[in-house]
Amino acid sequence: MIAEQINICPDAEVLSESFSTFFRKMLNMYPHINVALSGGTTPNVIFDYWAENCRDTITWNRVSFFWGDERCVPPDNEMSNYGMAKKHLFDRVPEIPEENIFRIHGENEPEEEAERYGKLLGSKLVLRNKIPCFELVMLGLGGDGHTLSIFPHEISKWKSKNYCIVGGYPDNNRKRVSLSGTIVNNACHVAFLVTGAGKAETVREIIQSRKQFINTYPAAKVNPKNGYLYWFLDNKAARLL
Repeated sequence: MIAEQINICPDAEVLSESFSTFFRKMLNMYPHINVALSGGTTPNVIFDYWAENCRDTITWNRVSFFWGDERCVPPDNEMSNYGMAKKHLFDRVPEIPEENIFRIHGENEPEEEAERYGKLLGSKLVLRNKIPCFELVMLGLGGDGHTLSIFPHEISKWKSKNYCIVGGYPDNNRKRVSLSGTIVNNACHVAFLVTGAGKAETVREIIQSRKQFINTYPAAKVNPKNGYLYWFLDNKAARLL
């Protein structure tokens, strides 16, 4: 049985406020938070909110930033998840120590980078069940049911014993480095951040009929074994619940 909490917000702005409140509560629970950031448009809204409203209310030196996945592009490429976080958050919040930022090097050879990043996680995170344990993993959700860079056509990679895997985008097979489900489901807290009407049917299918879609949607496999799962949805994404 999944320990699951669903938070429905009127819009992305309120979602950002709600998630930020949740994040600050986590900082009251842990002396330091290791967080895996998601890519996509919704996290950028949250990063903007943090930069505009939370510079003085989040103790940034107690947060270390990692990534759930990264496209295999240089950091200055507009498709880089790190580049987006830098633009929307790190460049605007100088209180974040540079030594607390651990990016995936998308410009490196993908298989070598997956191995390097996996070793980094093993050295920087506390081990639980002999597996690196994030305090928080932030996840996005694709309309096709993908999360991180694990897409339905490569759903078998979810259960890889490697900490990081190399995935390919289904249309063009462009490579991405991604955490595996082994890492996600070992986290203390996992939060889906989902906005937009285009995700509503997938949200409903996963939340209400998870077992039916568990071998179809990688996102339906998110089940933190010893942790908690949270959904932060705007009204459009939650309209079919």
